[in-house]
Order: sequence, then C-alpha cells, then structure tokens
Amino acid sequence: MIVLVVALAPLLLGFLLIALIARYSPNVPRHAAPVPGQANDDRPEITPDEFEDIIKELLIALGLEIVFSSAGTGGVLELTCRDPRPLSGGRLLVHASPVVGAGQVDAAEVLGFADSVRGDMGALKGIFIAAAGFTDESYSATRSTPAQIELVDSQKLVELVREHLPDRADLLESYRSFSGEGRRHVRANRSSGDDDPEATPGLSQD
Repeated sequence: MIVLVVALAPLLLGFLLIALIARYSPNVPRHAAPVPGQANDDRPEITPDEFEDIIKELLIALGLEIVFSSAGTGGVLELTCRDPRPLSGGRLLVHASPVVGAGQVDAAEVLGFADSVRGDMGALKGIFIAAAGFTDESYSATRSTPAQIELVDSQKLVELVREHLPDRADLLESYRSFSGEGRRHVRANRSSGDDDPEATPGLSQD
C-alpha cells in the first residue's frame, strides 16, 4: 500500500500543478509573431465609419447588392448581401471587423460565424473579414464545417480594394494593420471556395 502511494504521489502532484497553471496563468494574446526587423506600426486605427464605407463600397464594386447592414461595438459590421447572377447567385452573409487590439480571430469565432451561415437556409456562403487576421486554426476550421466560409485578412482586403476601388487603396493603407506589402498568411487563400467556379467574383480568385 505504501509503495502504491509513493508511486502515485508524483502523478497526483503533476495533475495538481497543471490545474493550478491552467487556472492562474494569463491568456496568451492571439497576435502574429513579429517579422524580424519589422518596425512598430504607428499609423492610426481606421475609424468605424471609414471602415464601413470602404466595406460597403467594395461589396457593391464586386457586384453584390446590400440587403441589410448593422454596426455593432467597435464598428463590427453584419451584412446580408445578394449576388444577382442567375443560377450561381444567392444570399451571402458578411461579418467584417476593424478591431485589431484583441488579436487574431480564432477558430471558435470562425466556427460561430459558420453556424450562423449554416443556420440560414438561403445563404450561399459566408465572408469573414478581419483586420486583425486569423490564426492557423481558423483556416483549418473552414474546412471542418459544411458551411462555405471565406476568410479575408487585412492584406487580402487591401488587394481587393486596390483592384476594385483603386482611389480608396492609399487611404486604407494609411491605417494600422492594412498593408499590401505586409506579412501574408500562407493559408489565406486556402479557405472554402478557392476552386469554386461559382465563387463570388474577386474574393476567391488570386
């Protein structure tokens, strides 16, 4: 009996230490690792009104009709759009966030949005736009859900604006986190719909 207690004591102590660490250790920020030699970004953050204007103008330039839109805390936008193309068109849900202070969007947020898209029986796909970018797990999450979700980080957004709203591109790049020459996630274009011939114009194609 004593031998059993001696053998189990280190194991129990280990579980106790793990529980204490998990309970009291601070959360790890969801920020991308800095690129060596990269200077601090001292540009101002984009205003909610400016972000909303650019997102709406871009969606219209992509040929989408905005049916409904609402703005929440921090300028986060929820939009319902319609792709008017015959046969391949339909309703799209768009979630767009200019918030960068909370770090990258994680898989839980992406899956929550995917559930909303899946719950809308008429939705063709969902588009998640985030100035803060996405974690590795977020891109993997888009392949684990039946809902068609496309992730658009800040650099992809700059590329789309430069292509479809060239007069607004320089303004967008004057704000923090928006740069056409920044660090691009290697999986940024591997979300659902990359090879879909009926994908929304300008979003899924490189």
